[in-house]
Amino acid sequence: MTGFMCSTPIFEYDGWIFEYGYSSGPWPLTKQYELRKCAGAKFWEMFSRWNKLTDKEKYATRIGGGCERI
Repeated sequence: MTGFMCSTPIFEYDGWIFEYGYSSGPWPLTKQYELRKCAGAKFWEMFSRWNKLTDKEKYATRIGGGCERI
């Protein structure tokens, strides 16, 4: 039997690590991949720049997450 295991995609851009679930939106992570307690103005400025990238450029910043066949 095969299936898929999915998690929120994780990206790294401009020194930030963040997850971006299309249903839950973006949120910054620590270097240990823990959720940060808050997302300040610097994070949202970076996310605004990242969000202007093409889909291909965004995919190039992806470092983990998504769906894997098991």
